[in-house]
Amino acid sequence: MREQPPPCPRLLPIVRRTCYLAAGDGNTMARGFEIDWVVVRVITLKRVLALTATGLVAAALLFFAYNSLHLPPEALARRAIEQAHRASSALAGKPIAKTWNKEIQLARQQLKQAQGAYDAEKWGRARELADDARQRFEAVLGAGEAQVTGVGQVFSLEGDVSIQRAGRSDWMAAHERMPLFDGDFIRTGQDGSAEILFSDGTLYRISPETLLEIHRQRRKSSPASVKMVVGRINVFTSSEKSTVTTQTARTRIDRESRVALDVGQKDKTTRIAAFVGGAQVQGAGGGSVIVHSHQRVVAMANGKLSQTAPIPRAPTPLAPPNNDVFDLASSPIIVLKWQLPGGAVHARLQVSRSRRFAHDTLDIDTVTGHNDWAKLKAVAPGTYFWRVAALDALGTRSIWSQVMRFQVTSAGALLPLNDRKPPMLEVEPARQMGQLFIIEGKTDVGATVTINGEPVDVDADGHFRKAVEVRKAGWNELVVTAVDPSGNETQRRQRVYVEVY
Repeated sequence: MREQPPPCPRLLPIVRRTCYLAAGDGNTMARGFEIDWVVVRVITLKRVLALTATGLVAAALLFFAYNSLHLPPEALARRAIEQAHRASSALAGKPIAKTWNKEIQLARQQLKQAQGAYDAEKWGRARELADDARQRFEAVLGAGEAQVTGVGQVFSLEGDVSIQRAGRSDWMAAHERMPLFDGDFIRTGQDGSAEILFSDGTLYRISPETLLEIHRQRRKSSPASVKMVVGRINVFTSSEKSTVTTQTARTRIDRESRVALDVGQKDKTTRIAAFVGGAQVQGAGGGSVIVHSHQRVVAMANGKLSQTAPIPRAPTPLAPPNNDVFDLASSPIIVLKWQLPGGAVHARLQVSRSRRFAHDTLDIDTVTGHNDWAKLKAVAPGTYFWRVAALDALGTRSIWSQVMRFQVTSAGALLPLNDRKPPMLEVEPARQMGQLFIIEGKTDVGATVTINGEPVDVDADGHFRKAVEVRKAGWNELVVTAVDPSGNETQRRQRVYVEVY
């Protein structure tokens, strides 16, 4: 019987030795290597081979990533357009609620514009439009059959306003009626402002340079909720409460209230002021306090709460009458008058060409030398908005007064005193969001608008929009009234139905 060769050891010794393997014909042959003064584990050899293979794969991936990230602008734009087309195709056959039709139309329009920019060799613009279109398609695809009323929507905006969808790092430009989801972020620039409308009737008015996060309403009856990072917001609640969380406080706002919250850019303190109704404020460091109407409290950086302090009430504008008209040639001097409340010692006046009083549209923003009047000289025609706030001895500001408006026209452009023609009034069919109805329309420049007796803000071009809450079950009537400076009136009526489950 032939003697079998010794098995090849797993640990090769230091001494010289040749390892043999049995060949198929029974002959022995050298394996092909000899080891001198080296100890090599077989498992180590496998590890080296594995690491080498991993390194080659990693190098290939790095090479691929480098090429992908350093594609020429034309290729990047083409790839963005292709991705947007794929996202659009993914919507085909999917059950999508009618609520998203506006979003889909806008995305398709952007994709078409992206293709046009690509054909014109504007690679950067084409890529930007295509990326925005893709994000909108993906947002709608993620929403499916969900309705806007589950969370809310952008009710109105002005200037620089951006949205960051949950789980994404890029920002897109916001637009009116844009739906909002759980985890979305909203950011306003220095000249940006926006209004967010929740299905429960809560309205969030967002000031410039503000950042906040939307929290989903888990049930239709759940109150609206946001997490505020920095900036200032005004919260108008209706039939439901609302919650605002910051780094230093949690504020639960009562029904039928108006509360302002201001988070400092540097110290992160939260200033809470209740102008109507009230709120319960809980500090992050412990403690709780009830803030009543015309009171304020501060949540310090350590989470502790200050004592409540009074807030002055708003002044009352007296003159000129709303929508008054001044001729630039014959009456360029405009005198604004108001009445300060008790306890107020100064007045802060703002005059703007925008009803939102955005920073870059302010013509005047000053503490007046006189406490109950200011004299202005008109230098350019246009529509102007003005408002005034009261300041106490400590500099605490009241809520702003009612916004008033006047017009400055060039010579000969004044309305005739014998004007008997009623104003034009166009009203779109009411859009329903639960018990909310959004009324939108247009009237003559200079006319005032009310809905069931409640005043409505009218833009400089006559456009208006307002959310009206209807609590009565069954059929209800909404009466929209426009009145021009000569007192002529036009009415439009709509019947709406509210079903209570």
